[in-house]
Amino acid sequence: MKPLSDDDLLATLGRGFDAADPVPESVLEGARAAFTWRNIDTELAQIVFDSNTELAGVRSEDINRQVTFEAPGVEIEVMVVENGTRRLVGQLVPPAERTVELVGSDSVLSIDTDHLGRFDFDDIAPGPVRIVVRGADGQRLVQTEWVLF
Repeated sequence: MKPLSDDDLLATLGRGFDAADPVPESVLEGARAAFTWRNIDTELAQIVFDSNTELAGVRSEDINRQVTFEAPGVEIEVMVVENGTRRLVGQLVPPAERTVELVGSDSVLSIDTDHLGRFDFDDIAPGPVRIVVRGADGQRLVQTEWVLF
């Protein structure tokens, strides 16, 4: 008989513990509920303006997509500019020096705003993204809902 790999040994031990002393369903439910509260201190900024819906029927190569997100005490104004590459340009209102992250399905880009709260990300891939604003201590202050750019 060949020795078990570490993964096989852990799986065998796990099955043994599950059979001998299974985790009560109430503990599993509590863990799931606690997981949903992991970002409770983060304000969720929602879309209050989207030029894709406001300018329906108007199409021009000169019009870029503009989106405004709002959370208590802050707005995040962004514009997607396409001219050979895709660029996301934005500003925090009121202006604040913060770290802004552009979270995609498989990447996180990070940049610090300037003293006017401005930021930009070059060469962004199309797809769903969320914007996260972090404080000086790295704490997540605001995040947007997912949006398809």
